[in-house]
Amino acid sequence: MKQISLIFYLGLILVSFRQNQPPNVNRNTEDTSTLTKANSMIKSTIDLNIDYTDYKFKNAKEQADTLIKYYKLTIDKPADGQHFDNMIFCSFPNSFEAMQELFGYNDSKGAAPLYDYPLGENIIKCFGRLTTICKDKYYDKYINICINGIWQADNIRAGFGIQERFLNDAEAACLRLTLRTDKEIKSVFKFIFDGPHPKNDDNQKIYNQLQSKIDKFDKRLSKLLTESYNQLMTEVHCDGK
Repeated sequence: MKQISLIFYLGLILVSFRQNQPPNVNRNTEDTSTLTKANSMIKSTIDLNIDYTDYKFKNAKEQADTLIKYYKLTIDKPADGQHFDNMIFCSFPNSFEAMQELFGYNDSKGAAPLYDYPLGENIIKCFGRLTTICKDKYYDKYINICINGIWQADNIRAGFGIQERFLNDAEAACLRLTLRTDKEIKSVFKFIFDGPHPKNDDNQKIYNQLQSKIDKFDKRLSKLLTESYNQLMTEVHCDGK
């Protein structure tokens, strides 16, 4: 009987001790772990909710109208830039042929919906300045629209500004480009310099800058850049040079 009374008494002491503890004692580790898990779940949820799937359009006119709307919203409401960045990205073409349909000129069809200057060029520049898109998705699409690109004046020229990304975000841009074939890579580089008179001081300057930057990250890309540039410079163009 005395043994039972002693056990009961010790139990009361233990319960009293736990009840009188400050609420944060012995819970810091548990609370920290819970908070870490919660933050991780929130971040995971945000990432999972970002959808980079290309929007579907009935025709180039509908696509152009959508891009114009989102482009203007980035100007009118810059605070919502990240939201509109994703809309512009998903509305943007994913191949050089699609860029021609939207921004170029066809002898039989005439001017594309965004052939207009400077609106078409400004929308292309807007795409070239996007910074909130997942880099893998962003550079995959940027490279896609440059592969097999050829100079056609106005909006279809200068690699759609991709050289700026190689200069300012070289590591990420080079990493995605290395996943392409040699032929595709050379076509991207060629498009940057292509034109009726490609052998000029501006192109030489751009080549020197790109070569210096890209060579630090990938020797294969550096080699293909040089091959593509030299090949273009030795081709016979309409001016006979």
